[in-house]
Amino acid sequence: MVTIPTLDYLADYYDLEPSLFRESNNLHKLFQSIFSVCHNQQIDLLWFAENILNIDAAENAHLDFIGKLVGQDRFLIWFNAEIYFGFEGAYKSDSFGAVGAPYIGGYWNSRSYFNAATARRLSDDEYRRIIKARVISNHSRCSPNDLLEVINLITNRADNTTQTVQHGVITVKTKDRTGLLSYFVDHIDSKDNILPIAAGVRLNLGYVDGEDYYGEEMIEFLNLSEKLVNVDLPSGLWTTE
Repeated sequence: MVTIPTLDYLADYYDLEPSLFRESNNLHKLFQSIFSVCHNQQIDLLWFAENILNIDAAENAHLDFIGKLVGQDRFLIWFNAEIYFGFEGAYKSDSFGAVGAPYIGGYWNSRSYFNAATARRLSDDEYRRIIKARVISNHSRCSPNDLLEVINLITNRADNTTQTVQHGVITVKTKDRTGLLSYFVDHIDSKDNILPIAAGVRLNLGYVDGEDYYGEEMIEFLNLSEKLVNVDLPSGLWTTE
């Protein structure tokens, strides 16, 4: 790291001060005030120069600037924030509704009802983690360790697990409550994909609640339900909660 030297404006002035001014206290006070402002500006500029790419120190627009450099926007487009039928404790999930009581439960989350007009603005803390995940993804060779590290950053948890259940199929078990991992799995085939997996590899998400695990068996049930109602559900939608 390069250390940028600081300038002592007041000391430099005293070295070059004309003899005519040396006995003037008023001039000294004036120049002390001026150089104090210069010194404070110098401190701010030096901090920014040393921390311009410091993700942990950045906030607000500074963090947006870093995000643009690595290719990660703060807004997650098509982030469905509406209540839907899903597993207990999962992000924005609720029970089945009732025809006579529309205020009870959540709707069946399918392409027919998916609200594509919604978006989510990440907080600074969330955005820092997603930027770090994007940096890993940008330089990843799709190793299992990279995938797990990205998932841990997205969920802000360290208890996620990954397992290759068969060739070309990876199962992730998570207790994610933020909905962020679900979002990125749903966008795994888009240009916004952040999960470092090789081409042709499928990612299944199973939701862990206490000792209960909703994984492959529940996925099969939901796939069958999709066929029965003849609705084209988004890929990975139910496997992510």
